[in-house]
Amino acid sequence: MKDEKILVLGAGSVGSYLATKLYNAQYHVDVIGRKAEKVGRQLYINNKKYNFPPVSKALKNGTSYDIVLLTSKLFDVKENLDLLAKSKIKSKINILLQNCIFDTSEFIGSSERNTFIAVVNDGFNLRGNQLTYIRGKGFLIEKSEHTCKIYSVFKDAEIEIATTKQISQQRAIKAIFNCSTNIFSAIYLKNYKGLFEDEKITKRIRNTYFESYDILSRKIEFDQSKETLWDNIYHRVKDMNHYPSTYQDIKENKKTEIASLNGHIVELGRKMNIPTPYNSKAIKEFNSRYPNLY
Repeated sequence: MKDEKILVLGAGSVGSYLATKLYNAQYHVDVIGRKAEKVGRQLYINNKKYNFPPVSKALKNGTSYDIVLLTSKLFDVKENLDLLAKSKIKSKINILLQNCIFDTSEFIGSSERNTFIAVVNDGFNLRGNQLTYIRGKGFLIEKSEHTCKIYSVFKDAEIEIATTKQISQQRAIKAIFNCSTNIFSAIYLKNYKGLFEDEKITKRIRNTYFESYDILSRKIEFDQSKETLWDNIYHRVKDMNHYPSTYQDIKENKKTEIASLNGHIVELGRKMNIPTPYNSKAIKEFNSRYPNLY
């Protein structure tokens, strides 16, 4: 067993994948998460069997960790950070892995911990102890002296990861993509391939993508045009047989992150006095179908 001690808190699809890879690379891994409790002793990643670390039901007060990975939904992050503080958990570095663009000061500014954000650019779908993993561009993390440890640990566990000096821009790009695809996957009950095979749906996705870009470009500087980003993403995912996280959530009747994605774009547009008809229409449709999952 290697020296580094790692906690995965909120282990759904992404968390279970990371916990499994790290555990099989001989790291000490503690896992807490309702979905992880259903996995058992083995997790199959693309039909390959891996040992799964023991799952705990609660934090052990005063435990020290080298790395804490918070992979819960955005609306649970604050609660989980408070839980770490109340349990007097000591950690050298916290990594937040969420799909949304958000103000990190709410989570980082009030904390004395070294807390950073990572971007997830792969596809994950966990059912029981079967996990489907679709490789994209891997995990992306801010390049700094504080994150070199997480980079080396992920590489050692054969987890695809890269660093960037533009993490805010990369988070925004991922959020724009999620705004324009996740909600329509839930509305039309289609995977990426099914969505992009339909010209009318593709047009809606493109319009929502451009609208989301236009709003966030008022807050974050992009080094690529919306047309270039759209072309790159379209050609990368149009043939993927992957159902995004929002689709997976509505199938399990779970609260989604749509409020933190499309809802966030609409709220920013309202504050800037900029109309957001495409996001607003999509939200209205989503709420008519899933009134309790927004």
